[in-house]
Amino acid sequence: MDFLKVTINLGSPMVEPGDLFHLDALLGALRVSEVRAELGDGINPRDHHYDLPLEQYRSRSGQWVFKASAFHINKGAASQNWMQTSRINTAEAARHRSEGFLLLRAAKPNPAGGPFKNSLYHYPLVWATLTAYCVGDQARIADLLSQCRQIGGRRGVGCGRVAGFSVEVVPEVECTWALRAMPDDSEQSILCGEYALAMSALQSPYWDRSLHKPALVPTSLA
Repeated sequence: MDFLKVTINLGSPMVEPGDLFHLDALLGALRVSEVRAELGDGINPRDHHYDLPLEQYRSRSGQWVFKASAFHINKGAASQNWMQTSRINTAEAARHRSEGFLLLRAAKPNPAGGPFKNSLYHYPLVWATLTAYCVGDQARIADLLSQCRQIGGRRGVGCGRVAGFSVEVVPEVECTWALRAMPDDSEQSILCGEYALAMSALQSPYWDRSLHKPALVPTSLA
């Protein structure tokens, strides 16, 4: 295992994440996609989230995390708000239905819900380079990242396109892998800077609130 720096360059602006975006979450998603391509859709993603080429840190209480930091989002310009609307032309939908191109169980499209729901979204977009640090297998991490085409939300409309990446060996003192959600009883000697006590998951999927527990979160990435 090596001390590594991961850099991801974007070819289109990404939706700025509202929470910490951990490297192991991205690698876990890529690993799940890899297994799904091999075994089909019948897999349980959570059986493969942790099959990663990363070292682990275990605290005194037995809580563990991957030695992989959250991404630092190096903005090339200030964030900008982006608005997206979704509307349905009911007259055109009715014509498509009468001609057999559109199947609906209901008597007419419902703009208040379902696939024809009218909606309005606001997203913060940012041009950025993403950097993270980890302790792991350089070749295998690069292999997983080679499968990554986009990052973040609204990928279906072209956000977060990956233009390139690098995985390079760095000195141990530069490898700040602990800039991530850490166990609340982590040794002070491994922490990087200031942390705040917050509720967070320690492993992927980080969005799952049933996994949230008291954790130390770096204030420099907040």
